[in-house]
Amino acid sequence: MSEGQKSVFLSYASKDRGFAAELGDLLRKRGAQVFRDSDSIPFGSSWPEMLREELDKATAVILLLPLRDAMNRNSLWFEAGAAKALGKPVLMVLPPKHKATRSDVPVELADLIVLNADETSLDSLADTLLQAIPSVRSDASAE
Repeated sequence: MSEGQKSVFLSYASKDRGFAAELGDLLRKRGAQVFRDSDSIPFGSSWPEMLREELDKATAVILLLPLRDAMNRNSLWFEAGAAKALGKPVLMVLPPKHKATRSDVPVELADLIVLNADETSLDSLADTLLQAIPSVRSDASAE
């Protein structure tokens, strides 16, 4: 990955796969590298190792807030927590037609951005996220 590029780990519940694909495509069209598990895990790969590698490479995580009944909800919170532990910003998006309260967002992730897809266009959402995602820095500029 080259200096200045933005790399995103997109974390989402299976129910939000379609919205995640649309958002991921828009971010890619705007120049970001996007990891989505459904199109990026090679057959035979170790799932936990691949997720860790992709989290390491990402400059930010975009978490689509899962519904309370999402089967993989705890996995999404784990991915967001791992990103925070690695010093990565976590940007949260409330997918269309999702309702949430403050209690739906863990306190440990309180410094994240929350954007509501029902209140803005998908293009505007992608633009806002892209502005919030940090770029890759070279070792020299990181000092």
